[in-house]
Amino acid sequence: MKTQGKYGVAATVAAQVLCEDVRNFSTRRRNILYLMHRYLVENGYYSTAESLKTEGRLSEEYELCDNIDLDAMYLEYASFFNLKFGKYPKILKKIGPKIKVEMSGAKQEKPKDPPKKQTPSTEASLANWHIGVGAATAALNNEIQPLQIKKMETAVESSGQENACEIEHGHLGGDDALFSSLDWQSLADLVKTTILQENIKLKWSDVCGNQRAIELIKEAVVTPIEFPQLFAHGLKPWRSLLLHGPPGSGKTLLAKALYSETQGQVTFFNITASIMVSKWRGESEKILRVLFHMAAKRAPSVIFLDEIESLTSKRDRATDHESSKRFKNELLQLLDGMEHTLNGVFVLASTNLPWDIDEAFLRRFEKKLLVQLPNEAERSCLISRLLGTSISLNPRLLQKLVEISDQFTGDEIRLACKEISMHRVRCATKVGDRSTGASKESQAAIEANVEKAFRQVRPLGQKLLAKHEQWQQENGS
Repeated sequence: MKTQGKYGVAATVAAQVLCEDVRNFSTRRRNILYLMHRYLVENGYYSTAESLKTEGRLSEEYELCDNIDLDAMYLEYASFFNLKFGKYPKILKKIGPKIKVEMSGAKQEKPKDPPKKQTPSTEASLANWHIGVGAATAALNNEIQPLQIKKMETAVESSGQENACEIEHGHLGGDDALFSSLDWQSLADLVKTTILQENIKLKWSDVCGNQRAIELIKEAVVTPIEFPQLFAHGLKPWRSLLLHGPPGSGKTLLAKALYSETQGQVTFFNITASIMVSKWRGESEKILRVLFHMAAKRAPSVIFLDEIESLTSKRDRATDHESSKRFKNELLQLLDGMEHTLNGVFVLASTNLPWDIDEAFLRRFEKKLLVQLPNEAERSCLISRLLGTSISLNPRLLQKLVEISDQFTGDEIRLACKEISMHRVRCATKVGDRSTGASKESQAAIEANVEKAFRQVRPLGQKLLAKHEQWQQENGS
C-alpha cells in the first residue's frame, strides 16, 4: 500500500475544506430560507410563504428550533453592533424621488396584412377612428404636461422646506460630500449627541468675579452676534480661549453661563474625551473632522473642550501610541484652519493642568487666561448669596467667614455653606421637628457651627494657585 506524499496530503486537505465550505453555504442558505418562511407565516403573508416554500423546496422534514426567529436575530445583531461600534446599524436609507423620462424610440412596424378592398362605410369608420385617436392623443398630452409641472412644483416645495429646516437646525448632511457614506453619517449622529439642549437658568450676574474672563468670552461670542457691523471690515473676533486654574475656580461655570446667555442663538458642543476617543483605527480623527464640519455648518457655534489636557498632552512622550499622535496632528490641523475657513466657530477649553499641554496646542489658543480665586468682596457676595436664605448673617460673622475662606475657590465656599445647611437638617431630624430648626439653637451656637463648617474645608486651590500664576506669567496672554 502506497503512502501519500506531502502534495497528496495537501490536496486532500484542500478538497475537504472546499467540501466543508460548500456544505456550510448550503446549510446557511437552507436555514435562512426557513427563517424567512417562519417570519412570513407569523406576519400573515401566507401566499408569499407558500411561494417561498415551493420555490425554495423547503421540506416538511425540518422546522426551526425553539426560540429561534428572524426578529430575535435582528435584535441580537443590533445589540452586538451597538456594543462593538457604539452605534446601531443603519439598515435602510431613503432615496430621493426619481422622475422617469422615456424617449420615444423608433416606431415598430407591424407585419402588413394583405390589402383589403375598402368600402365607403369602411373609409368613414377609419376617418372617425383617426379623429378619435387624435383627440385622445391631444388629451393625453394635456394631462402629461400638468403632471410634469406638478412634479416640478413638488420638488421646488420640498427643496424650500429643506432649506428652512437647514436654517433652523443646521445642515442635515444629506447632499454633503462628507456625509455621503453610512459611516460618516453615524459619526455625525454621535456628534449631534454633544449639542446641549438643556434649559439652564444662569446669568452673567450669577458668576461672582472673573470679570476679565467674562469680557473675553463676550468679545468672542456675544459681541459678533449683537454688533456684526463691527466685524465687517476684516476684523475677526477671538477664535479660541484657554481657561486654566485650580479645580473649582469656576471654569465650567463660565461655560454654562455662556450657553445659558446665548441659548437659541449659538450651537453649543460639549465635548469630552469619552466622545472623541475611539478604539477603532482612524475613527477618532473622523470624529474630529465631523465635529468641526458640523460646527461650521451650524455657525455661530461654540466647541467647549473640558479637561483638554487629556486630549492634548505633550507629543514627545515615549508612552504615546501611534493613534494618539494621529489624533493630535489632526486636531492641530483643524485648529490651524479655523482662522481662514471656520468662520463663526469659537473653541473654549478648560484645564487644571496647563503645563501638561503640548506647546503646539498652546500656540493655537489666541488667549490663555487664569481663572482667579474670589477676592474678599467676591467671597462676601458669594457667602451672603448662599447663606442669606437659611440663617441671618450679621456683619461681624460675615467678615469672620470672609477671613476664614481666604484662598477658597468658589466651589469650596459652596460646599462649606452646604455643610451649614445640612447641620440644620441634622438638628431638625434628631428632635423630630419638621420645621427649619432655627428656634432650637441660640445665636452663639449657630455662629460656632458656621465657623466650624468653614474651618473643616481644606482648600486645594492654595497649593496650585502659585503654580498657575507662574505659568500665566510665562505663557499667558
